[in-house]
Order: sequence, then structure tokens, then C-alpha cells
Amino acid sequence: MDKPIPNTLFKTGEKIAQAYLASHGYLILSNNFRRRTGEIDIIARTENTLVFVEVKTRSYHSINSALANVGYTKQKKISITAIEYINQFAELGNLQTRFDVIVVFYNSREDNYSVKHFIDAFLPVCDD
Repeated sequence: MDKPIPNTLFKTGEKIAQAYLASHGYLILSNNFRRRTGEIDIIARTENTLVFVEVKTRSYHSINSALANVGYTKQKKISITAIEYINQFAELGNLQTRFDVIVVFYNSREDNYSVKHFIDAFLPVCDD
């Protein structure tokens, strides 16, 4: 099979990540939450925890490469945007928060996807 077009690959990866989270008991609250400060791919809730999820989709199997793309600057944008989300939905302010990364790999040889979930992948970055 041909390699998926990048935009299609990313959208598919986010849908797969959402389905993965839902199948593991997470309630999806929002996807592609955008503000001028940044974007959060998925916002979910599990019990008393609000989970902000960055999704990285790759057509090659390099966890290091995928995780390297969630560096300090990206973490800071996600953290600040998470604060904006919580401020917008004050009723969620009493929940614990967590920042996860989900890496979705596309295997073109077998035409399938696999998911690797990094729970509590980084701490919020809110300096300045």
C-alpha cells in the first residue's frame, strides 16, 4: 500500500489515539483545542484527572524521534494552553492534571497502526 499523505496520517493518528483512550475508560472532552498560545490534540478525563494529550503520528518506528518533537517549547505551549482550558471550564479546576504523549505508528508493510501511550510524559512548563 502507498504511504498515507501526511495530513491524512496525522488526522488518522489522532482518531486512533482518541479511540485508544476511550477504550481505556477515558472520557474525551475536546480535541484540537486551539488558542493563540497553542493547541492541545486531545483533552480527556479519567476519574479525578484531567489529561492533556499530545499525539505524534509516524510512518516509521522511532519513539525517540517522535518524543523529541515534544520538546521544551512545545511543552510550554501545551502547558499555557491547558491553563486557558481550565480557566474556560472552571468546574474542572479541582481536578488533578496530567500531560501525556501518545505515539501512533503506521506500518505500511502490514497496513496497520500501533499505539504507545506515555502517561505523565512531562510536567507543566509555566515559567516567565
